[in-house]
Amino acid sequence: MKACLALLVLAVLPLHAETTKKKAAPSKPKTTATTSTTKAKAVPAVKKPAASTKTPAEKKVTKPDGKVTPPAGDSAPTEGAEAGKKSPHGPPAVIAATDLLDFDTLPEDRRKLIEGAIRVAKESPWLPYKFGGSSPADGGFDCSGAMYFVMNKAGLKPPRTSADQYLWVKEAGGLHETSGTALTLEHPSLAALKPGDLLFWEGTYAPSDGRPVNITHVAIYLGREKKDKRPVMINATDGRSYRGKQANGYGVYDFYLPKEGGRARFAGYGAPPGIEEIKDGAGGTP
Repeated sequence: MKACLALLVLAVLPLHAETTKKKAAPSKPKTTATTSTTKAKAVPAVKKPAASTKTPAEKKVTKPDGKVTPPAGDSAPTEGAEAGKKSPHGPPAVIAATDLLDFDTLPEDRRKLIEGAIRVAKESPWLPYKFGGSSPADGGFDCSGAMYFVMNKAGLKPPRTSADQYLWVKEAGGLHETSGTALTLEHPSLAALKPGDLLFWEGTYAPSDGRPVNITHVAIYLGREKKDKRPVMINATDGRSYRGKQANGYGVYDFYLPKEGGRARFAGYGAPPGIEEIKDGAGGTP
């Protein structure tokens, strides 16, 4: 009897162990499923912060900033310069007013305007051509910006662009328009030209601001140098030359008329309105 019971126990024990093993087996899939579910839920949690971080950055880029807008001036660079492009030319020449022929015989108002224009170039080591520039504080000038600054310092009240400065002189009755056949300064249409006059060109570039006249460049006529009677002017430009050397920025350049058949044309000249009011002491801060 005892022997039978022992055999029965031995037969039951393996069955009990197998049943216990099968019952314990499902616990592994549960653990795996739980882990898999946890991982799946964690993925969106990582993506959400990334998306929310990107949104403010996009808003910051598109937010307007008025400080980067240049002052209103001529609509494009002159003399082949390009806005934002570095010029290959160095700083321009500067001469003294006393280097000019017959300077001492000029009326006081014209002497003061010329002296003030040269002083601006001398007081700043280099004011390169800069689209939109109308003050040394801007780091440079465009052509009409230079004339705007110089004339304001002299006590005049010019408009800002070269086209409007041309109309300003014309409406005051002081403009001398030149003939399309004028190729040298000896042409009869330039007989009235005097040091201190504004000089105007058209067609040095194609304006896109809807200006009423196609005037695109402006300078101040300084007269002729004593040593060889070379006619000179002062202005801001890029690529014009003085005694054979091309330069960039506000300074002294040779004054000559465009060649026949070129895109540019010398349009005229005239005294700035109110020049006769310039007296000693002119040249302060505008």
